[in-house]
Formats: sequence, C-alpha cells, structure tokens
Amino acid sequence: MSLKKPPKYIITMDADYSHNPKEIPQLIESIQQDYDLVIGSRYCRGGGARNWGVIRLIISRIANLIASFRIAARIHDHTSGYRCYSFKLVRNIIDDLHSQTYEIQIETIRQASLQKFRIKEVPITFANRKKGKSKLTFNEIKDFLTYIFGLKRKY
Repeated sequence: MSLKKPPKYIITMDADYSHNPKEIPQLIESIQQDYDLVIGSRYCRGGGARNWGVIRLIISRIANLIASFRIAARIHDHTSGYRCYSFKLVRNIIDDLHSQTYEIQIETIRQASLQKFRIKEVPITFANRKKGKSKLTFNEIKDFLTYIFGLKRKY
C-alpha cells in the first residue's frame, strides 16, 4: 500500500443505516489510546441490537460463540462490521487476508491477534437495517463454517 499520505485510521460500517455514525468518535477515541483495532460491539457490556428477530439473534450469537472458540482474541463480537483499524494494522495484515465474503471480519481479528496487535471493543447499539435486505444466505453461512472450522489453531 503506497499512499503518499496514508490515513491514520480506517473505519468500516454497514451502509444500510444499521450503524450510527454518531458512534464513530468513540471508535476513534479508543484507537487513539494505542489500540490497533477497535470493534463496535453489540455484545460487550453496554452494547445491544434493536428490532432483531429471534432467529437472527440466535444465528449471530452462535456464530460469535463458534468464532470465540476458534479465535483466541478475548472479544465478544467477532462479526461486527463497525470497526476502526489503524493503518499500521492494515499494512501489516493485508497480505495475510484471503477471505472473499463475511468471514473477512473474523479473519482480520484472527490476524490482528496472531500478530499481537491490540484489540478493543466499545459498546454500540445496532439498529435493524433501514434500507436494503440481508445478504446473508445459506452459502454465506456455509462459507463461514468452512472457514472457521478449517482454521489451524496457533495457540
């Protein structure tokens, strides 16, 4: 990555209005405290999700439970896309990322953890999407399970 003036931070968020942009300052404030990856978490103390159906909540909780057993990062929300990355982290892990779909969220946490970068969660309130439809399909779930159970633990 050869940008003349690289950014200090890179923020990712869902484009369907489920992540509140007003929560960006807490992501940035946390990353400025010498963290490399800050995750907006639905499942850490103070976080939550609004207007979710029971099935969606169960799928999300099970996916995070499985990820927590396979990735030793000591976080609660492996599947949140609301994040702030340090440019240093991205530069160091980019060549080790190979996922094509949603499992990239877990793979970035895994690589950050393996390479001893500092990870922190901050509570967010996830609102059910206001625009669009879920892109989570059976194939996405299958890809997640194939990825997560195909990992070799390095701990």
